Amino acid sequence: MTNLRPERKYQRRTIYLATAFTLLAIVAGFGMAASFAVTQGPAIQGSGVYHATNTIAWWTDGNDGVGVQPTALPATISATAATPTVLAAAATNYGVNAAVSNDIGQYWRFTEATTATANTELEVAFTVSTGVAPVVTTVVGYVETQATIPGVATTFTFYYDLGSPATATITLNSVTEIAQQCSAVGTCP
Repeated sequence: MTNLRPERKYQRRTIYLATAFTLLAIVAGFGMAASFAVTQGPAIQGSGVYHATNTIAWWTDGNDGVGVQPTALPATISATAATPTVLAAAATNYGVNAAVSNDIGQYWRFTEATTATANTELEVAFTVSTGVAPVVTTVVGYVETQATIPGVATTFTFYYDLGSPATATITLNSVTEIAQQCSAVGTCP
């Protein structure tokens, strides 16, 4: 049997150069990794009374995340319990605060099931913590289910405008959302 690929010998200089470049890449990688840091803040203390909760079976939180706000600006949800924003019959985007096209936004996606109760108001509270020195903002809004519930599950996306990526660094620390079913339209917790 004949060897068709004879052993190729590398010059020592080539091996040394390859090793040096590899080490340089590793050191540069560690240098870049060292510049990124995840820090943990001070311990938080708190107290309170636990109240049992029930889920709203027909209103589920699908997924949350950060993305670019839609180009077609979403309407801002009502901040008044007596005049809630009536949800559209099809998937729709809503603003939690004043939206600016192509800004970065925190979003929450909720799905309204076909078993939803017609003309039912929900109070939705969105809390966002931003900034290196954290600034916590809570926005409470009110939405109402349709008079006739759609025949298919409908997803609604709520955006909180975090600002423009071109003008500043955006620091997002945490987000929460609480949805509560109101006892009647205009009568919320």
